[in-house]
Amino acid sequence: MDVVSAKAADEILERIFQPALKPSALDQAEETLRHPKRLVYAAMSNRNYYWRGHIQKFILDSGMVPVSPFMLFDYYLLHTVPKTVVREAMNNLLARCDEVWVFGRISLGVKVQVGIAKRLNKPIRYFDISELPVAVIPISEETAQEEIRD
Repeated sequence: MDVVSAKAADEILERIFQPALKPSALDQAEETLRHPKRLVYAAMSNRNYYWRGHIQKFILDSGMVPVSPFMLFDYYLLHTVPKTVVREAMNNLLARCDEVWVFGRISLGVKVQVGIAKRLNKPIRYFDISELPVAVIPISEETAQEEIRD
């Protein structure tokens, strides 16, 4: 019969109660490659520009990776690049995303993005953001409202 040494027990206890280490960059890279998160295109009217940070946080908190045109291109790169160039870049990003989430009222631009997503058979989700910064509320496509144009 083997005798359990106190040293072996101490080593086991040390490993159990050792403070958890932060994952290294290598550990994080390996996790990303093994379990990539879904990319979500955040579609929103430019009237909701000021909510962009809250929307990014909402998508991250949902376990997804946000792709937000207003975070990447600001507001059409402060109008230093033609809108058509920025829209083409946005549509290319949309095509590479796994899902499209629509936040707030639907503008003409968002309606076009939804049309692209539908033609590419991407899942689309709709959210009411009238309660931000407190809440983002999932809604159906049927209850999503179009933006009133001035």
